[in-house]
Amino acid sequence: MPRQTVASVGRTHHEWTWRYVWLWLHVFLLRLLAKVEVAMTDKLRPPVGPDVKVTKVRVPSRDKGRFIGAYIYEPKDKPEGPLPVNMNIHGSGFMVPAFFGNSRYFNSLMASKLKCYVIDSDYRKAPEYPFPYPLYDCHDMMSWIFANAEGKFDLDRVSITGFSAGGNLALSTANTVGPERIKAVATFYPPTDATSSGAPVGDRSNPPCEYRSGVVLEPWAFRVMYSSYVPMQLDPATPELCVVNLPLERYPDYMMFIAGKADVLYLDSKSFYDHILKNGSQAQKEHTRFISVPNEAHAFDEQPKHPESVKWRDTVYVEAIRMIEQAWYPDREPSVRPYAS
Repeated sequence: MPRQTVASVGRTHHEWTWRYVWLWLHVFLLRLLAKVEVAMTDKLRPPVGPDVKVTKVRVPSRDKGRFIGAYIYEPKDKPEGPLPVNMNIHGSGFMVPAFFGNSRYFNSLMASKLKCYVIDSDYRKAPEYPFPYPLYDCHDMMSWIFANAEGKFDLDRVSITGFSAGGNLALSTANTVGPERIKAVATFYPPTDATSSGAPVGDRSNPPCEYRSGVVLEPWAFRVMYSSYVPMQLDPATPELCVVNLPLERYPDYMMFIAGKADVLYLDSKSFYDHILKNGSQAQKEHTRFISVPNEAHAFDEQPKHPESVKWRDTVYVEAIRMIEQAWYPDREPSVRPYAS
């Protein structure tokens, strides 16, 4: 079967069958559990710092009359002139709206340390809006950034970050936009290979490892997530979905993959990193990093329940920010120092 692209997928939705009804009921349950979890763990995510301003905006999408929600983080003491901009894409399992805003600490920290704008973008969720609709929203947000700079955004210094499902969308979006515009990509525990980690073609067992914080993605929940995002009529190997299949030359030189060793998606990040070391350009090999976090599970950074988890959260956040700063300003000494516990 020839690989499809976003352009050839068209308006693909789930077919109305009993399977879809079963799927939607499971999604409803997971969304309800997620909403409870977000409320119960909110205190584990530090609030936005006093030196950062947050504004909620609505960005026009390609569909007339529809808008995409986003939070814009900016330093209150920002310097004169255009500032660099990072687009962040939150995690969701491709289907949970409640996780929008969970990246607030990372976004606030980055805006503060790099004196830049951070745009935390929302997107439509499956199964009501499966692939490629969430990806379209990410493309539209990036297009808005480049079309509406108006002296506000430094378009020579644009990067993209993503958490979990948002990491998949970040990698796909960066590849579409291209390295001429996207200078760096940092992802936290993204699914990168739908042909090996997704429910449409089988399960991947969780690596046997004790963990301090985060969640273990059970096989049934994983099946619901991927089955929601990937309609049955779609080839799971579609490159914009199975991002490890996208051409490496369309990625920037600076990339970072972060994953907990106890995360079921650990191998997705590790395999992508190994793929770059084997097949990437010399610059990609030199500047791409993989951070393996011991004894942590999925989304450990968003609900750290142990002091060591907090240290690792702060460590990987600072390292991602340092990498992006180096990509934005390759000829100067980084101003962000490594995290010191």
